[in-house]
Amino acid sequence: MNRYTSRRRKQQLQLRRRRRRITLLIFCCVVLIATAAGIVHIQSGKKDETHVTTSPNTSQAVISKKYKQTSVSLIAVGDNLIHNTLLKDAYTGSDTYDFTPFYENIKPYVEAADIAIVNQESPLGTGEPSAYPSFNTPQACGDALIDAGFDVISHANNHAMDAGSSAVYDTMDFWDSQSDSGVIRVGIARDAEDRAKVRYLERNGIKIGFLAYTYGLNGYSLPDDNPDLVSLIDKEKIAAEMAIVKEQCDAVVVLMHWGEEYQTTENSNQNELAEFLTEQGATLIIGGHPHVCQPCEWVESENGNRAFCIYSTGNFISAQNKTNTMVEAMLQVTLTRQADGSVIVENPGVMPLVCYFNSNWRGYRVIPMDDYTESMASSHALAGRCQMNPSHLRSVAEEIFGEYLIDKTIPVTYSKDDPSTSNIVS
Repeated sequence: MNRYTSRRRKQQLQLRRRRRRITLLIFCCVVLIATAAGIVHIQSGKKDETHVTTSPNTSQAVISKKYKQTSVSLIAVGDNLIHNTLLKDAYTGSDTYDFTPFYENIKPYVEAADIAIVNQESPLGTGEPSAYPSFNTPQACGDALIDAGFDVISHANNHAMDAGSSAVYDTMDFWDSQSDSGVIRVGIARDAEDRAKVRYLERNGIKIGFLAYTYGLNGYSLPDDNPDLVSLIDKEKIAAEMAIVKEQCDAVVVLMHWGEEYQTTENSNQNELAEFLTEQGATLIIGGHPHVCQPCEWVESENGNRAFCIYSTGNFISAQNKTNTMVEAMLQVTLTRQADGSVIVENPGVMPLVCYFNSNWRGYRVIPMDDYTESMASSHALAGRCQMNPSHLRSVAEEIFGEYLIDKTIPVTYSKDDPSTSNIVS
């Protein structure tokens, strides 16, 4: 081999080495770009672990993501139903109202939870306040709910249209004007585009989406120019909306206005809908409308999905006059994201509440049942009309909720995120 040939082979070898280095450099750049694009996710300042392994049967990299376990506490209460005597109790003169005393005893429990949900069982219209049978509640009541610490307000209920379409738009104007507080409305929409927006709260790195539906509107009809004003129970629409929320959120909470009034057990229609919602991927199902409490249970669908369901949280505050309407529920759960990214319900429990008001039908308060005394029972406006002693109310709650009944409990606060982490996704 002459010197020229040897030099040429040496140059070719160097060229091949250079090409391999360039190829390796390009590969490293691709990996770095992919990482920056989101293979490694960072949520709330905590990085999820990403493991890259190579399958023995293929040269392709297999990426498995391991999430950091994190939790969120959630509470839900029932129907905020402002009857005429509550309007009188809140009236301060000069057409002004103050509802904040109604919730002062329960406020520490609401504030402590990472997410708190209530069903506002009436529109917050700017017109003349009114009560049963056609409700319209002053917007000061909305201010009081925000002050108490509620984050999610549902208006998908049978009284939503009591004061007409204009009052529903007034209601949306009010809640949207309070967006800085982090509160979100569900179950009512300005139009199809507004309804298509995903409403969610993000706490502790978990994004939780909310949907709400009602069985009907007390005979009122939705306006022809906005059939999406109030979300009615429609399986086809529910399935489509849940699919979108599931795609954009880690968990789905569905609020259902359903069932038969004053029945302390759910009916077959509620059972069937709960199974349907679970099959569509619901994480948690919260029911209302009967004005009395109904049981909790785990629901499992044939496709393997599992959800926790409370069929009715009963009332939250009202002037109804039956024993069972004074027994109320605060559902408390923990939503936990597991290592595989799925979110499950843990530690479900129901803290029983009582709606108290004195013999003059004034002094309305929602209080934990453990704080309800014999003295309160004797001075309750319903004393002598129905059984209101503490032991009887406790027995009603025990019969309905059984193993899920818990004593007075302040929810765990897992996250102290800024309220601005509430969002709407177009």
